[in-house]
Amino acid sequence: MSQEPSVVDVDRQNALIDEAAHQVVDRQIDIRRVDDREEIVEVLTDLAATAQHEVCSMLPGGPYELDYLRSSWSTDVATLHRGVALNALYQGNAVRSPAVLRYLTDFAKAGAQVRVSARLAHRTIIVDRAVAVVGVQEDSLSVPFLVVREPAMVRSFHAQFVAQWRVSPSVGVGPEDALASETVRETLEILQLGVTDEVAARRLGISVRTVRRRVAAVMELLGAGSRFEAGVRAAQAGWL
Repeated sequence: MSQEPSVVDVDRQNALIDEAAHQVVDRQIDIRRVDDREEIVEVLTDLAATAQHEVCSMLPGGPYELDYLRSSWSTDVATLHRGVALNALYQGNAVRSPAVLRYLTDFAKAGAQVRVSARLAHRTIIVDRAVAVVGVQEDSLSVPFLVVREPAMVRSFHAQFVAQWRVSPSVGVGPEDALASETVRETLEILQLGVTDEVAARRLGISVRTVRRRVAAVMELLGAGSRFEAGVRAAQAGWL
């Protein structure tokens, strides 16, 4: 089961961003502050167009509108077709609606690696492990952003991304992908029936361990503390 980042993890990222902001003022290393929204969009567009190996994105906030996500589809698919790996980590409360999770499942089918975490702090995009674009405000799409090229700091941001990535359930089409759109629906239908995990495993043709892993992932996606609460929240989100 994926785990929520500890306060220490969030504090570490906040401290790193504070340090980067001070370095901007002191002009000691290669960090630039961008306060204009149109300018940061241009920066991100240019980075996506020139990425050669990998783009890692940590995307808090939300909930996201489907149109907002679709607006970057053509750019993202073009990046994938160039052989660049896209690793996207979304916050659970931002993507828990059926329509948005279907979109993310399609995104995974197109070749992206997509995972969901209960809690993320700062919006962070890391390109080729060479540059990090980081939101200064927590859980926000708004400016300012820092464009960081100082190698040690980029490595630190990337290490934080990897640590959270490793403990977050995946969206996709394989048997290990607990949060594919249809898998979530299947899991919620089983919860609604109230059968045991053993019965659910036989009905779905999977192991009891896989059933429990899927249930845990869906509960995290919905922000639920119990199976009953997961059913209530699923109904509120339009799944049932």
